[in-house]
Amino acid sequence: MESEITYKLNQHDFETVIDRKLEKLSRETVLSRFRDRLVSADTVAEIHGIHRDTVIRYAKAKILPHEMKGKLYKFSLATALEFDFHELKKQL
Repeated sequence: MESEITYKLNQHDFETVIDRKLEKLSRETVLSRFRDRLVSADTVAEIHGIHRDTVIRYAKAKILPHEMKGKLYKFSLATALEFDFHELKKQL
């Protein structure tokens, strides 16, 4: 059984919804370019202004997706850009 939901929006609310959707699509498009690009823990730490050991600790705890290249931790640049260490710290 299908149901239909109708929303009534004024012009401002409509534009806000469209802007958010476009922002999300734009972000996803940009990040998709960096999915296959791997960066070091040092790079991730520099991007977020945190210590390298914090990045590695989250990787070891399987909170931050990573790959091992020998003994080196490597991270997708897209994942590194998306990840919010400050928000995660608030949750822990």
